[in-house]
Amino acid sequence: MERSRVARRQDTTTNKRKQTTKQSKPKTKKPIWRRILLLATLLFIIGVVAAGAYTAYAIATAPPLDEEKLVKTYPIQLISSNGEPLESGQVREYVSINDISEVMQQAVVSIEDRRFYEHNGIDIRRIGGAVLANLTSGFGSEGGSTITQQLIKQSMLTSEKSMKRKIQEQWLAIKLEREYSKEQILEMYLNINYYGSGGYGVQSASKAYFNKPVSEVNYQEAAILAGLPQRPSAYDPISGDQELTRYRQEQVLAAMKRDGHITEEQYNEALNVEIADVISPAPQTDGESYTRAIYARVQAELEEDYGLEQADIYGTGLKVYTSIDKDLHTKFNNDIKSNNVDFMNVENVFPEDLRMGATVLNTKTGEIVALIDSQQAEQGDKNYRDFSREKRQIGSTAKPFFDYGPGIENGQWSTGKVLRDAAFEEGEWNPGNYYQGFRGNNTMRYFLTISANTPAVRAFYEVRDEFGQDAIKSFVENVGIEPSMSGDEMNASNALGTAEANTTQMAAAYAALGTNGMYTKPHLIQKIEFNDGSTINSPVKAKQAMEDYTAYMLTDMLRDVVSTSIGTYEPGAFPYDVAGKTGTTNKDMDKWFAGYTTDYSIAVWTGRSNGTPATLMRPNYAQYYFEYMMQEVTNANGRPAAFQQPESVLSLGNELYVKGTKPKDLEPDKLPAPTGASINYDIPADRGTLTWSYNTEAVQADGYQNLSFTVTEKRPDGSERVVATTSDTSVDISGLTNGTTTFTIVATATNPLVGEQQSSPLQTQYTVQRNQEPAEEEEEPETEQPAEEPTEEEQSNDNNGNGNNGNNNGNNGNNGNNSDSGETTEEPATEEEPATEEEPPAEEESGTDLERQSNSESSDSNENRGNGNGGRENGNSDRNNE
Repeated sequence: MERSRVARRQDTTTNKRKQTTKQSKPKTKKPIWRRILLLATLLFIIGVVAAGAYTAYAIATAPPLDEEKLVKTYPIQLISSNGEPLESGQVREYVSINDISEVMQQAVVSIEDRRFYEHNGIDIRRIGGAVLANLTSGFGSEGGSTITQQLIKQSMLTSEKSMKRKIQEQWLAIKLEREYSKEQILEMYLNINYYGSGGYGVQSASKAYFNKPVSEVNYQEAAILAGLPQRPSAYDPISGDQELTRYRQEQVLAAMKRDGHITEEQYNEALNVEIADVISPAPQTDGESYTRAIYARVQAELEEDYGLEQADIYGTGLKVYTSIDKDLHTKFNNDIKSNNVDFMNVENVFPEDLRMGATVLNTKTGEIVALIDSQQAEQGDKNYRDFSREKRQIGSTAKPFFDYGPGIENGQWSTGKVLRDAAFEEGEWNPGNYYQGFRGNNTMRYFLTISANTPAVRAFYEVRDEFGQDAIKSFVENVGIEPSMSGDEMNASNALGTAEANTTQMAAAYAALGTNGMYTKPHLIQKIEFNDGSTINSPVKAKQAMEDYTAYMLTDMLRDVVSTSIGTYEPGAFPYDVAGKTGTTNKDMDKWFAGYTTDYSIAVWTGRSNGTPATLMRPNYAQYYFEYMMQEVTNANGRPAAFQQPESVLSLGNELYVKGTKPKDLEPDKLPAPTGASINYDIPADRGTLTWSYNTEAVQADGYQNLSFTVTEKRPDGSERVVATTSDTSVDISGLTNGTTTFTIVATATNPLVGEQQSSPLQTQYTVQRNQEPAEEEEEPETEQPAEEPTEEEQSNDNNGNGNNGNNNGNNGNNGNNSDSGETTEEPATEEEPATEEEPPAEEESGTDLERQSNSESSDSNENRGNGNGGRENGNSDRNNE
């Protein structure tokens, strides 16, 4: 039966649905790389749009070109601590491009922008090639910015470092190229640059360095000038480092040769001429000469401490607030450079052939208060150097830092630590002393005060061997001093001052001692202010360089250098608390004095060249300059406070030690008693000798000084008297009565740590048997009458049987104070040792016991005082006049 139309339609619909379901396929995902590509494309588009928008914003907000700013310079303003302007000696003389020599223009274009005449303000090739050029030809041979960009950056934009400023710089450079000719742009660039020594513009620089207009400079001179703007303070041929100046000049000459402006022959000829022979400086006024050292330091600090670039510093009207005390700085420079300093017993004229430099620091802050770059008043000297910045061997001013300080810091040495002054073994480095001979064993305080050499070297060796050389190296580096090294090995000659430093570094190092170990890098900028009113305070901060006990114990010993009669400071003690150290190098090439109070630290260097006689250095000018400056700062600012002993330090006797420690040198062995007493007595002659033994060298090694022996006699009738007090180990005796006489011997000595000490007594007896006593002996027991010489037979008979009457009773428990009871007599004054310069009378204050010597030594003459000792590790005697 035929199916209905409706049924057939339903079947058809169902089949179509089934067929459709069977033929459909699942959807596949797009590959991951397509997604990444799509995302990257979207991000790129967004980035381009954003960059375009940011660029449009930067260009829209760029300042308009201002011709006045393009041609006008705003010098750095220096402000003293008194709030007064400091004369910086900055000058500028605008000059037309027509009056700038062609070779000067060629030099600048070659080193700064070799395609200057081809680009439109920015050089795409230069940006990419700058990196390669710096790698192949040396840093600074080519920069990334064109001359046009540099001009815009210096004159139109702020010091802000951002992408916005860079975009504005490039946009304005293009705009500037459209509105001005290449000659106009180059003219503005050469007139706006800073060239060092206070000179803005190439004309001012040419006159300052060569005393001629820039129209007359030759290619050698042009190469120096063209290299200066990159680092004006470093490449300055007068105040900077002439080796760096030569390095930069060579880069410019090489660029000029590359571009065909000079020949190979001219290039070689230029390099054969010393920088000092090229320059011929113009004279400066006194005001300019007094502040040029300040200005050079300001430039260096702005770059090193504040991280500013040349474009941020020069010509922007930067205001610099300094720590310079204008009144003191001007007075010091005026008095010293015009020989207006009183040297007391020394002629008041500083020799022309000598040089000097000095730095005055605030002890607490490390800020520079005054600088004296040189004693000489003449200006325009092509060999001018700032001697407050130049490094010299530091001589014995090194001893607190290389020898004794590390021992206190690492070994907790006391100031009474016993050291030895003696020659070294054969084959070792064998430095001598500035005085004749050696002085045996004594304390660290004594040897630092007299500036002995061999104990200082022994202290250096002891620290190095026990704690390693890094203990010394880190100690001195913490106070800004670099040791002399041979590869990785620190030279032993550092112990006597072969390390080099300048007066500013030494003043800062000694200031750390005056602040209980807090070291502050020396600086003179307190804050800077930009032309938009924003300011930056000094980033320099104090740090703990050593323990407070180390700093104070060194300070306490260095007080003795200045205030005691054996100290090496010649002008005499101050009426307030001052500590310091002298220093002299081999052959009197350099003489130093570095000293400090709680307010100021001052370091003075004087020196001579190889061609001048050593006799010129005989007066201690450095010490008298120090005295003059310390008195002036005190007069101006008041009496300084005394140094305060920290809680970590304990006083014991005349010495100091670290609290909580008991090093050996603080526990001297008990003073031993004499031994081996014997009596040789002639009864008929009624006289004889009492002798004993004593290990004097051993007790001196333990720090004892001024050793003496007191001999007491107890007669048969019970009476007592002091026979003698002597430094010998024998004494004459006489007038012995019948019966047994007891002799007591007590040793007495002083130790800087515990004062005067007495030994246990040594006793011995002697028995006399006579038929009749001399009548006068009963009446005057202390008066001896000469006896007739006995015959040999009588002497032989009388001595028989009496040789064994001396008994050693040193351990009988006697307390050694028998001399305090019964009849006593004072020792005759003629038996005391005479006082010498190293052995002051007993009534002198501070360290009297320390300064006296028990052994017989010749005293040094006055001219031997005040000499420092810089040593060199060689076969020389190293006997420096300290």
